[in-house]
Amino acid sequence: MNDYFLPEDLLAHGEHRLSKDWRGEFRLKHFKTGAAIPVDMYIFDVTNQNTGKPIARAAVMRDITDLKRTREERERYYQQLQRATQSLRESEARFRTLAETTSAGIVIHRGERLLYTNTTVQRMTGYTHQEFLSMEFWEIVHPNYRDLVRERGRARMHGAEEPADYEFKVLTKQGDLRWVSTTAGVIEYEGSPAIIATLFDVTDRKRVEEEKVKLYEERIEEEKRHLLEKEEILMDLHDGIGGITTNVSILSELGQKASDVESIKSTLATISRLSREGITEIRSFMQGLDSRELSWPTMVAELRNQGAKMLDQHHMALSVVTSVCDGLEQPGSFLWINLIKIYKEALTNVIKHSKAGMVAVTLQVTEHQLLLTVQDDGVGCKCDGAKTRGRGLSNMQRRAERLRGSLAVDSQQGTAVRLSLPLPVKYPVRGME
Repeated sequence: MNDYFLPEDLLAHGEHRLSKDWRGEFRLKHFKTGAAIPVDMYIFDVTNQNTGKPIARAAVMRDITDLKRTREERERYYQQLQRATQSLRESEARFRTLAETTSAGIVIHRGERLLYTNTTVQRMTGYTHQEFLSMEFWEIVHPNYRDLVRERGRARMHGAEEPADYEFKVLTKQGDLRWVSTTAGVIEYEGSPAIIATLFDVTDRKRVEEEKVKLYEERIEEEKRHLLEKEEILMDLHDGIGGITTNVSILSELGQKASDVESIKSTLATISRLSREGITEIRSFMQGLDSRELSWPTMVAELRNQGAKMLDQHHMALSVVTSVCDGLEQPGSFLWINLIKIYKEALTNVIKHSKAGMVAVTLQVTEHQLLLTVQDDGVGCKCDGAKTRGRGLSNMQRRAERLRGSLAVDSQQGTAVRLSLPLPVKYPVRGME
C-alpha cells in the first residue's frame, strides 16, 4: 500500500493511520503513470456490534481530482471577477462585457432586491432579466438553504468574515432543483454596498458524489454483513463441534475407567458415532463457508444427501420434492448453515419420536419466499400449533427467528414441520443496528 503514496505524504499517512478516527487529504500515485491523485481519506475502526471492540481498521478514499479542479476553476473565475469589479469603478461597461461572456453565473443583490443577473444565471434558472428585477433573491434559493444564504449575506454587508465559498440548492422556474457552488463578496454598486456572487452549476458533480457515497456505504454494510456472518458461523461451530468434542472427551475418560469389555465396546461405539457426526458437521460448515459451492442445486443435493444418511439406518424412506425459480440470488453462508441445522433437527425429531416409515420433504423457493416442509407418517407429537416443546424444536424456532422467518408444527396426520422465510434473507437486528 505504501508504494501508492507520494514520498512526502507517506510519513503523515503513517502517523494518522493508527489514530482512532482521522480524515484528511492525501495524494496517491497513479500505478501506471505515477501522476499524483488527490484523495479525501477517512480512516476508522470497524467494531464488533456485540462487544463494541475494534476488530479491523478500514479506510474510505474518494478521488477529489474533479473537486479540486472545480475549486481551482472557481478561484480563477473569482479572481477574474475581482479584477473586473475593480475595473467596474473605472468602466462599468468592461464589467458587463466580462459578466455576459463568462460561463459563471453572476448576481448582484442588495438585501432582498436583485440588481443584476447575467445571461448564465438566466439560462441556469429559466428566469428572464425582467422577471429577476421583480423578484426577491431568496425566491430562487431552495427553502432548506434560504436562512443560510440570507444570514451570510447580511453578515457580509456588516463586514463579518464568512466562508469564501459554499454550496446550496436553487429552484428553477420549471421547479427543478440545481446544485450551485458560490463565492461571494461585497462591492460598491451604483454608489452603495451590494453583494456580488458567482454561481457555478455543480449538479452533475454532486450527483456523482452522492452515487460514490452510496457505493461506499453499501460496501461498508457488506463488510458488516460478512463480519456478522462469520460471528454466527463461529457460534454454531462452537455449539456443534464444541459439544461433540466435549462428549468424546468425557466418554474417552469413562472408557479408560471401565472394567468390563461390554462397557468399553458401548463407549467406543458412541465415540465412533459422535466422531462421524463431527465429521459431518465440519463438512457442512466448510461447504457453507465456501461461497463457490453455495447454490440452490447444491442446497437441494445436500438435503437429499443428509436426509438419506440419517433415515436409511433407521429404515425410513425419504422423498424430496423441490421447486426453485430461475434467476434467484444464491443462498449465503448464513442461510445455508441455519437451514441445514433446522432440517437435520427436524429429521432427528422424526427418528426419535415419530415411529414413521416415510418422510416427505418439499422445498419451494421463489423470489420473495422460501418454504421448507418435513412431513412424516408417524404417530405425531403433542404440539399445539406453533407452540412447541423440547430443546430440539426450540432450537429450530430460534434459528427461524434469526432468519426473520417462522416455524410451525402440525400433528394432525403424522407430524409436519413447516418453515417459512422471507427472501432475500436479512441479518439479525442486533448485528446491524
